[in-house]
Amino acid sequence: MEISQLDTVIEQYKEAIEVVKNLKDSKSTIKFEQVIEILNSRNYVQIALSEIKHIPTYQLQLVIDLDDELRELAIEITKVIKTERWAKLRSSVNPSNDAWWWNLETIVPPHKWDRYDWLWKGLTVAFWTGNLSLLLNIATRFFSVGAGFWGASAVIFPSILTLLQASSELTKTGKAGFDQLLTKLKIPLHFHEEAKLASTLMMSTSLYVLWSFLPLFSQIYKANGLIDYSLGKLGAAEQNYLQAISLNQENLDAHFSLGNIYEDLQELDKAKKHYLVAVRGNIPDAYNNLAHLYIKTDKNKQYSEAAALLIEGVDLAQEQNSKPEVKYSLFKNLGWVRFKQGRNQEAQKSLKEAINITQNIDDPKYIRNRASAHCILGQILEQGDKQPTTAALEQWQKCCELADKTNPHEDTWLYQGRQKLKAAGKVCKNITNSQK
Repeated sequence: MEISQLDTVIEQYKEAIEVVKNLKDSKSTIKFEQVIEILNSRNYVQIALSEIKHIPTYQLQLVIDLDDELRELAIEITKVIKTERWAKLRSSVNPSNDAWWWNLETIVPPHKWDRYDWLWKGLTVAFWTGNLSLLLNIATRFFSVGAGFWGASAVIFPSILTLLQASSELTKTGKAGFDQLLTKLKIPLHFHEEAKLASTLMMSTSLYVLWSFLPLFSQIYKANGLIDYSLGKLGAAEQNYLQAISLNQENLDAHFSLGNIYEDLQELDKAKKHYLVAVRGNIPDAYNNLAHLYIKTDKNKQYSEAAALLIEGVDLAQEQNSKPEVKYSLFKNLGWVRFKQGRNQEAQKSLKEAINITQNIDDPKYIRNRASAHCILGQILEQGDKQPTTAALEQWQKCCELADKTNPHEDTWLYQGRQKLKAAGKVCKNITNSQK
């Protein structure tokens, strides 16, 4: 190539640089085509230089000066050609390793904010790792029993966002895609790491809000369980209570209600487990039901444990002004366990307290096992006598009237009452078979 041709390509290179410089000075928009013109011109200069053996000094000096001007324009050029486009350009042109002008983004001086990128990157990784752990915990709580449609909906959306976020940090494609998104949102390159951290913190906030709502979801499932239980759907009620407990282990009401179901199903070990948890919440009903299990499953003779629970339960019921049916059950079972222990005087006192509760309310029909207090008291009053006393017969008569044949203990006591009354020439009339 002749010297004159080198002059021509250098002049083209100079003109291309001048165009971009003037646009920069006038604060006008620099177009992509104008930048490509500079880079191609520099290519032609390099080709011309490589074909001339003896290059005049003035031409070398001019190329060096123009290259310095090009480097000074690197910041403006990288505003036009984003990071991801440089890679595409290089793959298309396939420049040699010493063609530095095709790597201008690498010589741009770092922005003052870029010095903290290491910190933002570290925090981003730390927070999205925490997000994954929190999401796994939440999903496990929802799906351990079977989340249902709404439970699955509450988990799926944040799961997708968290996994996409992790992908943007762990995979090359994900990083490139997220950078493109930030570019489209017109977020400056030097704020990309901060933007990634901000999005991660937003996801952390969303997951924390979802986590804080788990007790509310737990209450919803518990309420659904109560509805199912009232309708006799024990299987559905069990699933709802299990889900409520999975979402919030401290939902003590759900533990208590689940204990009721297992007691109904005669799964007494499971019932005992959940009653023990509910007792921690100072629920008088839980004290009563757990003590009742100790009494009726008397193979272990845990009467002392039952008595201790019932005494504490009575105190709690009085303190909390519990419903009459709760107080009745506590006093009735305390009288029962004292009878089992042979402490008849204490038993009579508790049983009479239970009976007084049923007599001092407007409608005692909703109190379960109303016959039990009379049946037990009848047994106590006749002890040591060859013939039942009048007081004992009165209690046996009430036992007969109110006994529920579906209750194993009351059915047994009903039979005893009939025998006692028959021997005394009286008739046992059972007027209910629906009270429990």
